[in-house]
Amino acid sequence: MKCKAFLLFTLSLLFIGLQETLATHIRAGEIIAERISVQSLTYRITVVGYTDTRSSVIFGPGRIEFGDGRVVENLNTESDFEMVESLGNQIEKNTFVITHTYQGPGQYTIRFQEFNRNDLTLNMDNSVETPFYIETMITIDPFIGVNNSPVLTIPPVDNGQINTRYIHNPGAYDPDGDSLAYRFDDIVPLQDFQRPVNNYRSPASDEFSFNREDGSPNPYISMDPLTGDLIWDAPGVAGQYNVAFHIEEWRKINGEYQKIGYVVRDMQIIIENSDNQRPVLEVPPDICVVAGTNIEEIIQGTDPDGDDIKIEVFGDPIEITSSPAAYDPVATFQSSPGIINFDWQTVCGHVRAREYQVRIRITDDPESGPALVDIKTWNIKVVGPPPVIQNVEQMPGRTAEISWDPYSCGNSAETMQIWRSINSNAYEPDSCETGIRDGYELIGTTDMNTFEFTDTNGDDGLSPGNTYCYRLVAVYPQPRGGESIVSEEFCVTIDVDVPIITNVSVEETDPTNGEMFIKWTPPYDIDQTQYPGPYEYQLIRSEGFRGDNNNTTVITTSDTLYTDTGLNTEGLVYNYEVVLLDGGVRIDTSSKASSVWLQPTIINEAIELNWQFDVPWNNGISEYTHEVYRNRTDPDASEVDTFELIAEVDVTANGFTFLDDGSHNGVPLSRDTEYCYYVITKGAYNVDILTYPLENKSQIICARPDDNRLPCPPVLTYEGPNCEEFLADKACNFDAFYHDLSWEPNFTGDCDDELGSYKIYFSETGNEGTFELVSTLNALDLDTRITGLTELKGCYYITAVDRSGNESEPSNIVCVDNCPNYELPNAFTPDGDGINDTFQAFDNPFVRCPRFVEAVDIKIYNRWGVLVFEYNSATSNENDIYIRWDGTDKNGNELPAGTYFYSGTVLFNTNDESINSEELKGNVQIIK
Repeated sequence: MKCKAFLLFTLSLLFIGLQETLATHIRAGEIIAERISVQSLTYRITVVGYTDTRSSVIFGPGRIEFGDGRVVENLNTESDFEMVESLGNQIEKNTFVITHTYQGPGQYTIRFQEFNRNDLTLNMDNSVETPFYIETMITIDPFIGVNNSPVLTIPPVDNGQINTRYIHNPGAYDPDGDSLAYRFDDIVPLQDFQRPVNNYRSPASDEFSFNREDGSPNPYISMDPLTGDLIWDAPGVAGQYNVAFHIEEWRKINGEYQKIGYVVRDMQIIIENSDNQRPVLEVPPDICVVAGTNIEEIIQGTDPDGDDIKIEVFGDPIEITSSPAAYDPVATFQSSPGIINFDWQTVCGHVRAREYQVRIRITDDPESGPALVDIKTWNIKVVGPPPVIQNVEQMPGRTAEISWDPYSCGNSAETMQIWRSINSNAYEPDSCETGIRDGYELIGTTDMNTFEFTDTNGDDGLSPGNTYCYRLVAVYPQPRGGESIVSEEFCVTIDVDVPIITNVSVEETDPTNGEMFIKWTPPYDIDQTQYPGPYEYQLIRSEGFRGDNNNTTVITTSDTLYTDTGLNTEGLVYNYEVVLLDGGVRIDTSSKASSVWLQPTIINEAIELNWQFDVPWNNGISEYTHEVYRNRTDPDASEVDTFELIAEVDVTANGFTFLDDGSHNGVPLSRDTEYCYYVITKGAYNVDILTYPLENKSQIICARPDDNRLPCPPVLTYEGPNCEEFLADKACNFDAFYHDLSWEPNFTGDCDDELGSYKIYFSETGNEGTFELVSTLNALDLDTRITGLTELKGCYYITAVDRSGNESEPSNIVCVDNCPNYELPNAFTPDGDGINDTFQAFDNPFVRCPRFVEAVDIKIYNRWGVLVFEYNSATSNENDIYIRWDGTDKNGNELPAGTYFYSGTVLFNTNDESINSEELKGNVQIIK
């Protein structure tokens, strides 16, 4: 009997041990989602699992969730396709493919979980009983285009050895051309959604790593966020480890990059004791080529131990379907040293903004011990060829017509950009330089089937006497993006067949008696046979940099200069145009030219000057510096002869700005002194008969510097309206709210008392970090009304800003909340007379209106407790919060008159959590 018991006990231990052995199988894995067609939302979901061949447990009975509520309990019985592939080193790659159709747009996280990981993973506890979990997120959005997951081409099977640097790269590429980023530092292997494995430790911790490969201290494990190189320098303890990382895909949407998906790879690293030496790769230098170039390169490798080597190539160029790259020999061991020949015929469809990252992996084949690997990334940039301009020609109406050849990559590019500069900028782009340099203005965009463009200068016509130069850039579609090399420059000089203005200069700065000097030329290139003259000129003045605001005819004269008086040159900008008259008949009009407008910005112990203008000549020429003048001694001086030159500004390098901090003469500015300035701009046309530079003065402005003291925070008060009182007479759908605020400045502390403005910040919730600037007000303002609000809830604070731009700390925060309301009647009469036909929330009188309701969920029962009607506004197509029950049951049958009971919940839009929901409970009578 004892023998029998002992036998049973032994068999039970053997069975338990066998179970554990059979259950220890999953090493690594990831999920890839591929959209099958642009016509449907059907995806091919590929679950890849790498298993331990020493276990007889099959991979695949795990649970997969698609992120939309559908769950498959056993992947291996419901998949469309499965494949098992041996990778050697006791590793098998198991691939399962299952299709799934989503019902609509959204972000979906696909999750897979299966028992168990294989045993004896050192950097987690009890791996044999720990589930294996991976996930992938995809975005389905018709406004951003098709989204496929990144594809991982290099299996996570590279072994390593102690005291030797370990490297892995997933060889990821994105089929859509999205940018990829790698996230590792805050990622750990999981056993379920948001649940880390037990007691995870970094492989680079003191427990497992002691020194780097070169013997130096501070071993580490990290991942390059751009290349995806995962490096552990260096393992110190033999055994198996697991790590996880995200491969994120980012797409440029409306000019900004947004994360639209990711893949989680959970992988295993097996470290052994050995004295093998890592093989060495020699890869070509990074290159840039124009689409259409055939790339032929040799990649070399050697092994210090003389072992055979295998060189493999992974990444986009190998995987793309259109003219893929190839290499030879393919995945074959060869004697050391060895080479492979890489060949890639690039085509127009390969152009993109990002470089192609070619992953090259070398593996040795030692007689014993682990095979070692090295991986390097070779970057290839493919750019679009330059467009070719045929001609630029002046056309009637002072326009220019640019024509070009059909673009050689017209089937791949999306748009052609037309860029313009005043005067030539005949630079040669650097190697691999795409797009346009600074100094050009984008004036038009066409599709790829258009081969000409007419420059009308915004319908104002091009300015006579100026030379306009044009270049083209082809732009490729998102998400791949990319641009072409810029075209050569073509220029045209506009005939001077009308007067051209040369001067609009402020001669006297005054609010009522200001003076402006205006000068222009005769129409040098006019057809005198058609227009023999004599000529007269009508001078027209308007307010602003351009446009016809307060348009006034100043004078009609045969002269070509005039001093305009009685102006507010202190507070206004003026622009002028000259109308050419021949015998009193209007012939044509000059381009408009404005005065120079100078403005100061007060900065701590300094004054920054900025000047603006809108003129037809070129004021941005490097050989002509703009001059800045400041009054010498008398702060009250306004006469020009009391000013001295303090700066000559190269506006091509520094822009139309100058910072006066006293450095020109070594004397700091005084906070108690007011300084006055004016600027002389200098420019030119491209007409030889004029004398250059064309000089024009700004108005005189005065300002005083300040110190770096901050203002004190103001005291803010909410003045109304009161929510309940305000809505008492408003319709149920009212959504035009406002907030009245007032404040008092605070000068009680050691604060700057010379204020320049107030800034008001708003937050819907009042949470820290959520406030945004909504208004900037003059320092004289002490109250304001914020309008255009669709609800009443929100919080504010205000800051004071001094003349130096220093901003105070936030004031006190004031908040107001919505006043929610929801009321139901106790009877209705579903008789079809149009009056009280449905059971619904009150819509009259207004004090009983539903207010600030987000959702309503209600169930209605008859007197026996049978559910006859249910409604949830959040899930209904109409999203109607009123309910509108017509007295029928769930099958549409009319219910008899009587009393019915309801229960449910209404959710409100409030910041106060104590009032953001209300229980609905009561009864209602159907009266017939």
